[in-house]
Amino acid sequence: MCAQILGLIELPENAEAISKSLAQSGHKIVVTTTFTQAKVVLARSRVDLIISEVHLQNGGSVFDFLMWIRRDPATNKTPFVLFSSQRSDTARYLEDGIRITARTLGATKYIVMDSFDTNDFCEQIDSLLPKKDESCDAEIPQAPPQT
Repeated sequence: MCAQILGLIELPENAEAISKSLAQSGHKIVVTTTFTQAKVVLARSRVDLIISEVHLQNGGSVFDFLMWIRRDPATNKTPFVLFSSQRSDTARYLEDGIRITARTLGATKYIVMDSFDTNDFCEQIDSLLPKKDESCDAEIPQAPPQT
C-alpha cells in the first residue's frame, strides 16, 4: 500500500530518518518545515496522513496547526500523528500534558522515541492507514521554499 504523507518536520535528522523509513515501506512523503509550507501542500493535494514534530522551533504551535487541520472539511478526517524524539528534560516533563492536549484536539497518535526505530515507527504509521492496493504514481507537490 502506498500512502501520500505530509510531514511538518524541522529537525533535519528527523526528516531524513522519517523519510527513509516511510520510503522503505513504499510510501511517498513531502517534508515541510513551516506551517505555511504545510498549508500550501494541503491546498494542492490530498494526503493520507500528516506527521508533525511536537516541539517546533520556527514559531507557532503544533496545536494551532492541529486545530486548523480539524476545522478544515478537506482534512478533518486525515490521521494526524505527533512525533517526538531527542527530547529535552522539559519535553519529558511536559509529555503527559502534551499527550492529553493532543488527544483532546483530535490527534490520532502521539509517537515518542528516544532514539529512532524504523521498524517500530513504520508499524505504528501503517496501523493508521487504510489497507488498499494502489501504486504510488501520483506525486505530492512540493511546498515552495520560504523566502
